Amino acid sequence: MKLHEKILYYRKRSGLSQEELAARVGVSRQAVSKWELNEATPDSDKLLPLARAFGVTVDELLSDADPAPEAAAPEEPAPSAPERDSSSLPGWLGRMARRWGWLAGVYVALSGLGIAVVGAIARYAFGQMFRVTAQDFFQAAGFGSFAPDITGQFTVGVSSMGQVFVTIATVILVVGVAVTLAGAILAIWLYRRGNKKS
Repeated sequence: MKLHEKILYYRKRSGLSQEELAARVGVSRQAVSKWELNEATPDSDKLLPLARAFGVTVDELLSDADPAPEAAAPEEPAPSAPERDSSSLPGWLGRMARRWGWLAGVYVALSGLGIAVVGAIARYAFGQMFRVTAQDFFQAAGFGSFAPDITGQFTVGVSSMGQVFVTIATVILVVGVAVTLAGAILAIWLYRRGNKKS
């Protein structure tokens, strides 16, 4: 008997579903399915947990010999449906987190993007509210009557009080950009990690 046949045989003999076996071994249900269909082979670090789940040795699992028939043991009553559902809930949550966890990174990235947009709008608005024109500059220096009328159209900079608000808005913009990048990296990392475990 080949390894994939033994995995199927021992799983059924043990009365385990693919989900239950996957939870005991620490892999996804899809991985167990691929093992049983001979589309993939378990990694070497999964052989001992597999053997323990079946109550056999690794040698028995890997040998080509047919498994010895199990002595008739008293059958335990199968758990009722609500108990099985509640015990498999953490496994279900884990599968959902592996499959859809990358959406958390997308949410973080979109939140950061929102913060960055607010920071950019605030920076622009404060810059416009507190801008100092050349006419204002000449008047503050005491040369208001000598300044030509055209100088009022040229912006010299932002007033010192306005500079505080512009700086705060710039910090908000930078934090938003940083959160957006962190969220994008998190989404990519979780997406790749979820695909590896499948």
